[in-house]
Amino acid sequence: MRQAGIAGAETEHRNRDEAVAVAEGDQVSNDEIIQIVERVQEIDLIDEKGNEVAIIEETVVEIETGQSNAEAVISVELFNDPDHRREHFRTAKTALLLDVLDEGAKKLDVKLLPGPQAPLDLLRGVYRDHEVGVPLNLDLTLSEFLKQEPVTHHFAVELVLAIQINTRWRVAPEEQMTPKAILELAGLPPAEYSLYYPSDSVEPLPPDTPVKLFRGQRFEAQRDGKYGQEAAGEHREG
Repeated sequence: MRQAGIAGAETEHRNRDEAVAVAEGDQVSNDEIIQIVERVQEIDLIDEKGNEVAIIEETVVEIETGQSNAEAVISVELFNDPDHRREHFRTAKTALLLDVLDEGAKKLDVKLLPGPQAPLDLLRGVYRDHEVGVPLNLDLTLSEFLKQEPVTHHFAVELVLAIQINTRWRVAPEEQMTPKAILELAGLPPAEYSLYYPSDSVEPLPPDTPVKLFRGQRFEAQRDGKYGQEAAGEHREG
């Protein structure tokens, strides 16, 4: 005759390290996850050969302690990158989008201009089918942004055509601009100022000849009135 019964039960607590990251959008935290393993050992005292048989069953219950969802896994790519190469990293949900932009630029190995504290460069959300949204408010926290619809954990860093005139940084609207237009962009009247390359402070750039611009390019503006003098001379000749 067979007899069976519960011979004993034990509960084991294990601390498990935080899971290594995960697919895009997974949420992680620094909270401790307690894994409780309940073992129930059922003993069948006699098998067909007359031997004792022990059957062990385990039930696993996980409990996450503390404040949950303190961090998020996000990804970044360069705006207009045809290959959509992504970099992933984790950041606190309390971080500003300004910090997300800064960290994203570091992951992509690009430099923000004029600097990470007040960049002219932009951060955009990337949605389904690589659709890119409008420039984001960098004063928002990541948590505030993730409450907006549609939700995305993927961002694009847009490097603008930032140029420097003396100490003033501006975003050039075109890849080629005349020196007069560059001065006006910086809020400097061409009748009073002339534009120079920093390496040549003697001869100003021709005022109406377009200059091909590149990101981070520097110019020197001098209040010498040369453009104004040229314009006045042309007016007299006309």
